[in-house]
Amino acid sequence: MGKIRNKWKNNNWRENRGEEYSWQDDDLHYDYGWLKKIVIATMIFAIVYSAHISETTIGRFIDKGVRYSLSLQTDFNYIIEQVINHAPPTMDVSILKKVQTTVSRPADPLLYMSAPINGKIISTFGWQGNSASKQDVMQEGIAFEDVIGTSIRAAASGKVKTIAESAQHGKILILEHSQELESLYGSLGEILVHQGDAVSQGQIIGTLGKRGTNDKGILYFEVREKGKAIDPMTRLKGNFPALEGK
Repeated sequence: MGKIRNKWKNNNWRENRGEEYSWQDDDLHYDYGWLKKIVIATMIFAIVYSAHISETTIGRFIDKGVRYSLSLQTDFNYIIEQVINHAPPTMDVSILKKVQTTVSRPADPLLYMSAPINGKIISTFGWQGNSASKQDVMQEGIAFEDVIGTSIRAAASGKVKTIAESAQHGKILILEHSQELESLYGSLGEILVHQGDAVSQGQIIGTLGKRGTNDKGILYFEVREKGKAIDPMTRLKGNFPALEGK
């Protein structure tokens, strides 16, 4: 009887021991997926940053690609709405609804406007002296000088509102970026878009034309907010060649 009791105790101890220390018999597995993601993200950042500071053709191409991607008007509201509609009933979608409210707001074009051309700025916004009339004249935009035929790009995404002829600025094109914001491009040669077209930031909308007897073209660029001309230099991002005489 004592032997049976001792045997039962030994078996019971082994079972308990096996349950308590069963993890020792299995192979240990570690998930390093998070580490791989960090390494890959770091490598991508290093490549993009190296290209950005290299000032090479590839670097400028990558810069333009990144800027274009950041300025695309993707309909995230629609995507999130589809996820919410098809989510399981038990899934908490409150966070997605908060994100939907945030990203569905249209971006402010004033926060990311880019120069329509890379030429030298030869005239600034404000009162300018006029040698012919010997009086100061208010210039409501700025002027870039560049090679005739140079591509002109949209400073921000929007819609082509007006294409017309102006006695002062020749062929002009006006982009409507919002109900309160417009940009005007004057002294164009060829216009490559049509009235009503939607354009993205950086999209080529025309070429620089010839004005007067100048060997180079002069692009007139104007920004209007709530119908009032504002200094484009307070909105444009980037570095520009210094104005002559400054």
